[in-house]
Amino acid sequence: MSTISSPPTPTKLHRRHNSLPIQPWLSLLDICKYTPEFNQVHSNLIKLNLIQHPPCFTKLIGSSSISPHSDIDHAKSIFNQDKNPNAFVYNVMIRGYVQRNRNEDAILMYYDMLCNGNASPNNLTYPFVIKACTKLNAIEEGKQVHGHVLKLGLSEDLFVGNSLVSLYMSFGLVGFGYQVFDKILNPDVVSWNTMISGLVELGSVEEARLLFDEMPKRNLVSWNCMINGYAKLGGLDEARRLFDQMGEKDLITWNSMIGGFVESGLIEDACELFERMPWKLKDLITFNIMIDGYAREGWHVKVMEVFEEMKEAKIEPNRFTLVSVLTSCSNLLALDQGELIEAYVLPNGVEVDAVLGTAIVEMFAKCGLIDRASTVFENMKEKDVTAWNSMIHQLGLHGRGKEALSLFSEMLNSNTSPDEITFLGVLSACRHAGLVNEGKRYFQMMSIEYNMAPRVEHYGCMIDILCRGDLLEEARDLIEASGVKSNIPIWGALLGASSRLNNVSMGEYAARHLIILDPSDSSCYVALSNIYSAAGMHEKAIEVRKKLKAQGLEKVPGCSFIETNGVVHEFRVGKDSLQ
Repeated sequence: MSTISSPPTPTKLHRRHNSLPIQPWLSLLDICKYTPEFNQVHSNLIKLNLIQHPPCFTKLIGSSSISPHSDIDHAKSIFNQDKNPNAFVYNVMIRGYVQRNRNEDAILMYYDMLCNGNASPNNLTYPFVIKACTKLNAIEEGKQVHGHVLKLGLSEDLFVGNSLVSLYMSFGLVGFGYQVFDKILNPDVVSWNTMISGLVELGSVEEARLLFDEMPKRNLVSWNCMINGYAKLGGLDEARRLFDQMGEKDLITWNSMIGGFVESGLIEDACELFERMPWKLKDLITFNIMIDGYAREGWHVKVMEVFEEMKEAKIEPNRFTLVSVLTSCSNLLALDQGELIEAYVLPNGVEVDAVLGTAIVEMFAKCGLIDRASTVFENMKEKDVTAWNSMIHQLGLHGRGKEALSLFSEMLNSNTSPDEITFLGVLSACRHAGLVNEGKRYFQMMSIEYNMAPRVEHYGCMIDILCRGDLLEEARDLIEASGVKSNIPIWGALLGASSRLNNVSMGEYAARHLIILDPSDSSCYVALSNIYSAAGMHEKAIEVRKKLKAQGLEKVPGCSFIETNGVVHEFRVGKDSLQ
């Protein structure tokens, strides 16, 4: 770093500090950006015996405390050299501490100021002291400071009053907030906005609206606060009315309104505003709001369209964007787009955390590239339980049950605690691979070793495993003991296995429960009729068919799809012919 050139050495006529030229040094302090530069000027001021010159000392400590480039601890060392610091010196130190979020030091400096008989706090002291109390959630200390304000007769000061209003509203002390607000002689737009934003944050939007309507003058902050308040609480009709009444709108206005529509599931209204929003105002948050909205609705093609528009606007995506777009790529099986996003990540310094890594894994797995998914997973530095769950589940879906179980063991060895979703993935892997004994073991492990009560999904997997292993009696006993008798898919699995094995008694048992749960479902009648027919019990089969017809139920027609020249055609089987 280059050194700062010193002003010319004073002549003998300027030896006394009160006659030395100080303006060059004050100018140098204005251009200092870093602590070493302050130190150089500070050293020269000491050498020239100018350090005690009031303008020099005041400028030095002011610049070193509140300049964004300075070191507040260096400022404190200068402060300690002043045996009788005045109010200005205390104020700039308190302000410097608050600016650097060292709020406890700011409070301590204020108490030191109170103990110093030569420096009395003034209207410039309290806004920063009160702000420090607010940041520290120190309401009791804030009330004490308010008492000092009252004693000094500063309660009508605009800036002090605004700070106290902010303090009380941030703690939900609305009554105190109103008391302070009413004592401000000429409240400005900041005073009104502080009250309104505080009420909105507390959910009192209608009370805030009363103040909003009384405001003598509003600014963008006022309008945005009300629109955001209504939008967050679902009052979108009123939010939209205010939005349409506004003149100039900024980024916050548009994002608040669009975000409100998205949160309420009104994606078409959000889309309409998004299209109307000036192109130059759209930022990363805007695009992420729309991508999130379309993703929630399952409009994955629209997600990709917005992402393309985002790239045209030359707005860099963040991890949230990439995760959402990768999820849409997974659902659309858009491998090419997914690969482009993966190729974008590392060269652009995007951190691949557990969430983003899992999204890439699922994209490759759902596109059928399970080996590439495994490679990405293995290279992930950060793996949370969701990442492990995803990889275990995808291996199971691809018929690699033993690999899924091996990965589960690796997960346990990594000291990652499994959750209910983990065991659902493990049981699902056992089901797809026909691993009956392993399924039994992990089902028991869930409750015995990890004290997790199986949910209906876990019972469903376990019963399906038993049915696929032809263990119908065990499946029935588990249903009876589980307390999930109202679950239709469980009985459906038992009925399907009974039909496959031509087990009449078990088929009757399962069909009876299914008919009770859903009398309008024709499939269980058809399955039971087929069981009777396969067993040569034709009279019973005819009887079931008659019941089906008497209740006005029809067999759900089979259908198939075929894509030709980009058009999907559907074929259905009618009563007499293909339609």
